[in-house]
Amino acid sequence: MENIHDWAVGRQLWWGHRIPAWFCPDGHATVTDADAAPDACAECGRPGSELRQETDIFDTWFSSGLWPFSTLGWPDSTPDMARFYPTSVMETGYDIIFFWVARMMMLGLFCTDTEPFHTVYLHGMIRAEDGVKMSKTKGNSVDPLGMVDEIGADALRFAMVSGSAPGSDQRLTQAKLDGGRNFTNKLWNAARFVFGSRPELAPAPGEESLAVRWIRSRLADATERATRQLDALDLGGYAATVHDVAWGDYCAWFLEMAKVDLRRDDATDAERATTWSAAADGLGTILRLLHPLMPFVTEEIWQALSAAAPSVVSGEPLLIRAAWPAAAPRDANAESAFDDLATLIRGVRNLRTEAGTPAGAWVPLTVAPTGPEATAALDSGSAYLQALARVRPIEVRGDADRPQLVAASPLGAAWLGVDTAADTAVADRRRSHVADLELNIERLRGLLANEAFVARAPAAVVERERERLAELEQQVRQLA
Repeated sequence: MENIHDWAVGRQLWWGHRIPAWFCPDGHATVTDADAAPDACAECGRPGSELRQETDIFDTWFSSGLWPFSTLGWPDSTPDMARFYPTSVMETGYDIIFFWVARMMMLGLFCTDTEPFHTVYLHGMIRAEDGVKMSKTKGNSVDPLGMVDEIGADALRFAMVSGSAPGSDQRLTQAKLDGGRNFTNKLWNAARFVFGSRPELAPAPGEESLAVRWIRSRLADATERATRQLDALDLGGYAATVHDVAWGDYCAWFLEMAKVDLRRDDATDAERATTWSAAADGLGTILRLLHPLMPFVTEEIWQALSAAAPSVVSGEPLLIRAAWPAAAPRDANAESAFDDLATLIRGVRNLRTEAGTPAGAWVPLTVAPTGPEATAALDSGSAYLQALARVRPIEVRGDADRPQLVAASPLGAAWLGVDTAADTAVADRRRSHVADLELNIERLRGLLANEAFVARAPAAVVERERERLAELEQQVRQLA
């Protein structure tokens, strides 16, 4: 701290900490650290009944500057003071660096001879939906307590952190709030399925299915990335990582595949037990990963999980005390096999959409495999393909005549049993859609090739555009 000027700490305001100074009729000042008035003037001895307390209050930032240690029992040597002071990370907004951060540093050094924190994390400003700074004067501020009542504290916290980047402002939109609420509901629904599908018997675990091996690998990857992102204070990245594995991998794919494995007529009790245990284990890992961001809903679900699957919680009934998920090895073979099958399922789903097939209708599917390994993968994954793409029967043959409209995948080309006229019309619409995608791809490539944009735009915005480009390119590859 250099070039520090005098600071007038008194303010003529109604609310605040009163300055602990008393004056006698002769103008002598008596300063005390006690809450009550002194018994007498320290200089002339006039009785306390004749003393008048200073009417000014301390500057808000003076009081706030004491926060890192005054909340821990200072000036006494308390256990909290010994454990939590100095703070490891101080999180605040970039707009009050001098008002608050500098004052905390000044007072921490003055009162304790120790810097009050080692690292300062500067978040951006939360702006209104139109990008304007919120203010009471403009009438565009929102009541956070009202939002908590509407969508819940965890949903609001997730919405605020999701998509954030250090120092970058963000708009508080209804879409973000809805996203936080929907994610919370998704967790509840996933937990209900896990608790409601528990097998009555719990025999020794059987052989792990592709779905089980895949989700364990995806959770291992998410744990490694989330840990690294939290250590680097990349809170927006951490939120995205846990959201994607919880919703995109666990809920959207694994639980749907688990339903197939749990309901198969030929599944053994051991196989069902293995699938359910993986579902419970996965839920436990997700709860632990999410707990720093969504403490209330995760703790509530953890309580139920501790009753349904005590082995998952390792005997710890409180999530806040549970260990962070341990690092685990990835299963590259399982991820590769799943990706091949998922690409085929997504492609078939797109075919159904393009053909206008009713969502609940079963339609026949033909797949021309790329080779013997693909044939074996299609055989082992046929139950997943049938249930998740709503197709039956599935015919696997390499000598079939292909129509214009096919779904390409590493396992082979697939097509639905639709009439020729419909197939031609859908193929024409697909070509038009691909042309539109390619126009957007060229626009994004030009934007990302612009050095000025990459240098000036927030890192999160640049990364989002890159992800969008990769997504569009993937769509073209699937449709071409």
